[in-house]
Amino acid sequence: MIDTVIHEHERIPFSPEVPDRHWKEGMRLPQRAGLDRWFFQWRWPSGDATHTYGGYYATYVIGAQWFDNDHRNAVVVVPKEGCDKIDFLKMFYTCFHNGEDPESFSKIYDIDFSKPMIDTSHLNSVLSPLIVVHFLSVIKEVLRKGLKKDYIEKEDNLKKIRGKIITHLNDRLNIIPRRFDRVYCRYGEWSEDIPENRLLKKALVFSLEILKSATASISLIQLRQTVKSYLLKFSNVDDCISLHEIRTFKRHKLYKEYSTAITLAQQILQRYDYSIAKVRNGNPQKCPVFWLDMSLLYEHYVLGLLRNAYGNIIKYQVKGYTGYPDFICSDPPMVMDAKYIPRFEKCLIDNDICRQLCGYARDRKLFPCAQDKVIPCVVIYPTVGKSDCENPFIGREISTLFGVENQKVRELYTIGVPVPYIKYP
Repeated sequence: MIDTVIHEHERIPFSPEVPDRHWKEGMRLPQRAGLDRWFFQWRWPSGDATHTYGGYYATYVIGAQWFDNDHRNAVVVVPKEGCDKIDFLKMFYTCFHNGEDPESFSKIYDIDFSKPMIDTSHLNSVLSPLIVVHFLSVIKEVLRKGLKKDYIEKEDNLKKIRGKIITHLNDRLNIIPRRFDRVYCRYGEWSEDIPENRLLKKALVFSLEILKSATASISLIQLRQTVKSYLLKFSNVDDCISLHEIRTFKRHKLYKEYSTAITLAQQILQRYDYSIAKVRNGNPQKCPVFWLDMSLLYEHYVLGLLRNAYGNIIKYQVKGYTGYPDFICSDPPMVMDAKYIPRFEKCLIDNDICRQLCGYARDRKLFPCAQDKVIPCVVIYPTVGKSDCENPFIGREISTLFGVENQKVRELYTIGVPVPYIKYP
């Protein structure tokens, strides 16, 4: 097997000179409103420095995928050069607290355990924390609504009849030894200690071990405390569960959060071959097929920062006549869009992006009361290692949330929001 590691936007070295019959335009990912996503895409030579040669190029999506049907050639896309020390744990943690439905977080990434694993350890610092944080966000909803209960079957030697007497065991244990004060019964008990909850508790135990071995981060301590507090809520639940039960759980139509939590719990356990010892021994050397949309992750990260600073006056992905802007504010009226493109530092905004934001600002459905005003538009872009500020929006009036104004377009601004970086002592 050939494990090819490239950075975002780089060319896959073994791609053909003409589009491949199997991939054609490239590997397309599930679409979402206003975004056409590819893991890699065919580019013809353009004459610029980015696409000098024709071939398949990575996009803003990182992850690991098989390039052929024989599972001989794998493509591993890692963050762009200079971004190899991104504190993903902090980004995921901020997304965890952005106030959105945890289901929206699942649109950021996807994992496929049905395909063979890929021999690489390059993305361990991304994948394991990603699943854990998503799992914890869903567990939060499960606990908010209360743990599911059901009747579980038990057997015991009791002082009085309960349920059904198990005759052959009662004869052997009580009648023959002339112990007439006892009766052996099988009965149902209404309890939280059901297989579904056992699976969730086992995954929480794995999650705590995964976080213990994760790279040091400010969010790490907070996440560990979160897991410990959740485990206390499962104090009446055992974590012993058979491998057969883990693999055969079915989705619950009436318990949406449970279905998602069970799927994520299965992925956490499968990631480490259902062995807690493998978690404690360090990161696995194999990685499942998966992808992570860095653009959408940055968007959710910025949403978490905005909600932390301004609360629910920031609306996310509101449907208008002209599309779905990332963020809007009604008072004062403002359009904000997160773009995972660092070049906006000098306010060099593409015409297409300018038209997109100006269209949102004139949308009567988004801003029905602002008829004669020029509504400010703000492009939020990532900066790398240029600020020690945890949240650049904290302590800043939202009416002054403008950076550099575009020289050619009125009320069009850019503001840089730094990507969090791991800081070593």
